[in-house]
Amino acid sequence: MRKYYSPIKQYSKVKRIHPFYKFTRFMIGLFFPKTDLVWKTEKPDDTEAAFFVCNHTKLYAPIAFLLQKPKIRVWGNYYFLFYSTCWNHLKTKVLPSIKFHHLLYPLAFLLTPIIVLTFRALEPIPVYHYSAKIIYDTFGKSIETKNDGISQVVFPERTENKINKYSYEFNRGFPLVSKNYYNKTGKLLKFYPVYCAQKLHQLVVGDPIEYDPNIPMKKQREIICNYLQDSIAKLGDSLPAHEPVLYVDKNENDK
Repeated sequence: MRKYYSPIKQYSKVKRIHPFYKFTRFMIGLFFPKTDLVWKTEKPDDTEAAFFVCNHTKLYAPIAFLLQKPKIRVWGNYYFLFYSTCWNHLKTKVLPSIKFHHLLYPLAFLLTPIIVLTFRALEPIPVYHYSAKIIYDTFGKSIETKNDGISQVVFPERTENKINKYSYEFNRGFPLVSKNYYNKTGKLLKFYPVYCAQKLHQLVVGDPIEYDPNIPMKKQREIICNYLQDSIAKLGDSLPAHEPVLYVDKNENDK
């Protein structure tokens, strides 16, 4: 029996077509600026799936990666994959930040199924927090993606503690996937820093950092994240003058 990737269960027995999503993706691609993936380091051969770590911007970087060919799988918060968690997130986190948000509750409730079905069609790697699902679902789906020869990208920025003019501090959880990958395959995972220069319409890839099984994971998480943060800043500095787009605007963050 053929098994197909699924972000919400172990696997799917049927290959999903998702015509609405494909049409939507096509229409977005018509109007979204063409964004080049620029390698400032040695590009891995076509048989090696890359693990990208990128600054978030707002929506630009995730959309730019989703439109890349060949396909790059995006890490995304799990709550958009299920009706109850999606609706709860909208009503408790998203809508309260909008003026006159109470008027939008009925519309958000009606849109929840569309959001969930569209997000499932993206086939993301579901990101869980503070749960055993981190190991079996988040890291498991990441390793499955890697073994299937599909590149992936994570946007690990927090919404506080700006560390340079290009990004906020990274969450420290994602490097743990490299230890799980090594334990399962005996192979060393490389993390490629990527700077999304929205104003220049470029995704710029720098030199990777490789997991080292001889360094304790607690220490290595800091090493990996600090390297990636610094590398993204250096990639940004290497480009022509441009205005960085932050995940959270300074004015918004100061409210």
